[in-house]
Amino acid sequence: MKALAAEMRNYFSKQMEPLGIAVKELTGDMQLTKGEILRTQMLVTTPEKWDVVTRKSVGDVALSQIVKLLILDEVHLLHEDRGPVLESLVARTLLLFYFYLFYLYLTR
Repeated sequence: MKALAAEMRNYFSKQMEPLGIAVKELTGDMQLTKGEILRTQMLVTTPEKWDVVTRKSVGDVALSQIVKLLILDEVHLLHEDRGPVLESLVARTLLLFYFYLFYLYLTR
C-alpha cells in the first residue's frame, strides 16, 4: 500500500510540477515537516495514516486546512473486511474537512 502511495506521488509530482503544485506523500514511513506542510497543495496518503490525522485534535489541523486535494488509495477494499473502516474514514473526512477527494481504484 505504501508503495502505491509513493508511485502515485511520483506520478502526480511529474504532472503537477509545471503548474507549481507541490505533491507530497504522507504514510507511516513518510513524515512531513511543518515547512513541507505549508508548501503542500496535493497529498497522497494511505487510509491508515489519514485515519490518524483525522483523529488528532491538534497538530495536524494545519495540514487539513492547507491541503485542498486528498487522494486515498485502496478504496477497492470497500467490499472486503476493511470496508467499514474505510467507509467511516471517508465519511469523517467529508464531515470535518472541505476539499476535493479522489478515490483511486487500482488493481494490478
